[in-house]
Amino acid sequence: MGQNPVNSRPDLPQQPPSGPTGPSASDSGPQSGPGYGYQGPQVAAPGPQDPAASPAYPTPSPAPYGTTPYGMTPYGTMPYGPPPGAGQPGPGPGQPYAGAASQQYAIPGAASTGPTPKKKGKGPLVGLVAGAVVLVLVVGAVATYLLTNRATPAGTEPDTATTSVSALQGYLNALAAGDADKAKLYGVDAPASSPFLTNDFLKAAVTKNPITEIHVTEATDAGTSQYLSASYKLGGDPMQGSYQLTKVAKTWRLKTIITTVDRPSNWGTLGVTVNGTPASASQLSFFPGMYELGTGTSLTSFLQPMFTVGMPGGSIAGFATAESTLTDAGKKLMITKSQDWLTQCLPLQDLNPKDCGMSTPLPDGGTVAPGSIKRTVDASNTPFAASIPLLSMDDPTKVTLSSAVVVTVTAADTAGNTYSGTTTVTRAVGTITGENLTVVFTE
Repeated sequence: MGQNPVNSRPDLPQQPPSGPTGPSASDSGPQSGPGYGYQGPQVAAPGPQDPAASPAYPTPSPAPYGTTPYGMTPYGTMPYGPPPGAGQPGPGPGQPYAGAASQQYAIPGAASTGPTPKKKGKGPLVGLVAGAVVLVLVVGAVATYLLTNRATPAGTEPDTATTSVSALQGYLNALAAGDADKAKLYGVDAPASSPFLTNDFLKAAVTKNPITEIHVTEATDAGTSQYLSASYKLGGDPMQGSYQLTKVAKTWRLKTIITTVDRPSNWGTLGVTVNGTPASASQLSFFPGMYELGTGTSLTSFLQPMFTVGMPGGSIAGFATAESTLTDAGKKLMITKSQDWLTQCLPLQDLNPKDCGMSTPLPDGGTVAPGSIKRTVDASNTPFAASIPLLSMDDPTKVTLSSAVVVTVTAADTAGNTYSGTTTVTRAVGTITGENLTVVFTE
């Protein structure tokens, strides 16, 4: 059988077109339309050719769609429908066949020279599935990397505080919980033992004046030293402080976790207490918090008993200058004790009884006759009743009472001479020891 190329190049030698090939033109019947299974042109195996009958140009072999010589595309790979059948005119040179775009025809027994058709409906699905698998693998790889390589979040416990912020947060949380033992673990150095640094003491303090609304300012650590600021409310009052921290091994610690001050000298021997605990040591240490001073006796009190310890290592405002005063009970007791002492001094048979402030020597160095001394006071006035006791500024255990109690004295000497005169009690001094008060008169 011959070839049937369509020459769209007028400049090349023309070859006569051949009719359709198949079993035979007479046996195949009508070959037009989609129902007849058109087989397309078949290429016969080349045989010996007469050089004289050969065209000037060799016959090109079928090439893939779009690259066939002279613009020709093999029928078997055209996606435009079947070629024209009997009685239908063929397309012009270089023109596609018209027909149902959804039908394709292949040449049985001949290898396709065009691109291999893809199965409809499967290509996109396979692509989506493959893409989903890749996405799952990528997400899984990223998640695995993050889980295995991310830094463990810093905890606020003393042994997990790997950032300065977490260490300060943990320290303040421990104070708010009244856990003094844990709070001590956040310090570079453990503080010395103190009755004010115990769990019981701190718990009682924060129960009365709680630490709330803790906020530590975020910061990025660089190096081994850090300064942080934090705020919180103490008994409802806003507090602000700056804290110095340092890195020890893998965790952070506060340089100072307590405030230590000297016991004020103006307290004297007064049995001062802090929240009811005696403050007798020469140095006193406190965690941040709000505390109440006590004098250790109901006879006196501090004018401003509350004091606040802010950030560790700072000063305590008003602590050393806190003033105490007599309570009403102390004033009454001072007057009563002064009257009692006067009563004890009056009958003493001594011209200068000890601590009575009533020295009355006889003139000319006479010797007093035993039992001859008699002392009296004006019965119309109650001694010391109009006086105002005051607590000493130098020593809060001392109470003074100024007065003018006139005492009339009569006496006789051993020679039988009699004498009379007066003396005045001008000052009474009381000493407080706990709930006790002792009084003496001074000249």
